[in-house]
Amino acid sequence: MSENKLISLGGLELIITYRGATQERRENLRGVLRHLHRTYCDYVLYLIEADSTPTFHWSGLGDEKIRHIFIHDDGPFPKAKLCNLGARLCTGDIVCFHDADMIANPEYMVLSLNSLRSGTASDALCPFLRVINITGDYRSEFIASGNYDALEKHLESDLPDGMEVLYENTPGAIVLMKRSEYMRVGGYDPRFTGWGGEDDDLLTRASRLGVRWHSLQEARAALFHLHHDATSRHDAIAAAQRNREAAAETHAMPLADLETRAAELARYFD
Repeated sequence: MSENKLISLGGLELIITYRGATQERRENLRGVLRHLHRTYCDYVLYLIEADSTPTFHWSGLGDEKIRHIFIHDDGPFPKAKLCNLGARLCTGDIVCFHDADMIANPEYMVLSLNSLRSGTASDALCPFLRVINITGDYRSEFIASGNYDALEKHLESDLPDGMEVLYENTPGAIVLMKRSEYMRVGGYDPRFTGWGGEDDDLLTRASRLGVRWHSLQEARAALFHLHHDATSRHDAIAAAQRNREAAAETHAMPLADLETRAAELARYFD
C-alpha cells in the first residue's frame, strides 16, 4: 500500500502489551508494527513492555506514532495491568487493544471503528473471531514486508501448507471499546497474569453489566496470527486454562457481587 493510500484511523489510540521473551516474539512485533505503519495513518500506538530489560528500542524504527513505555517486571506477564495503564494514558473516546502477533483485515478494522464512532448499536467490538496461524515463509515474508495483500487472498480459499486455523472463535486478540465503558466496568482484572482468561473475564463482566459487545460473523473478518514459541505452547496452554477457570467464576457470580467487584476495579481509573 503506497503512502498516499494509507487508511486514516482518525486519531485512534492502540495499546499493544509486549514481552520479547524469544526471538520469534521480537520478530512478530516488528512485523505488526511494520504492517500498521504501511497500512494506516493518523493513530497513536502505546507499546507497553514489561520485562527485566527492554528488548524493543524505538530508534530501530523511528516511528513517531509509537509511544514506548517500559515497566520493570520480570514476574508472570502482567498483560491486564498493562492494558489498564494504556487506557489511563489514552484520551480518546475509543481504545483498541491489539495483540503483538495479530494481523487484522483492514477493511473490517475500519468498519468496526466507524461503527463504534457513528453507530448506536455497540459499545465494544471483538470483530475477528477466526484466527489463522501462519508459519514458515508466509510468516517471514510478512514480517519483512508488512503487506496484508499477501495474506488476504487466502481468506476465500483452502489454506496452503504453512497456514492453519488456530481458533474458530476467540474473545480477544483485537478489541475496540468505548473507553468510558471500559473504565466503568473496571477494565481488565489485574489478578490475571500470563496469557489467557483475561479476555473471557472482561467479556463476561462487561456483557453482564450492560456493555453491548458484538463480533462479526463474516469469514473475511479473520485474524492472521504470526507463529511463535511452539516448544513452550504446552505450558502456556496449561496456564491459560487455569485463568479461564478463574474467568468462569465471573459468569456464576451474583450480579450484586459483580457490580461491587467492577466498582472496586474501576477505582484504578479515578
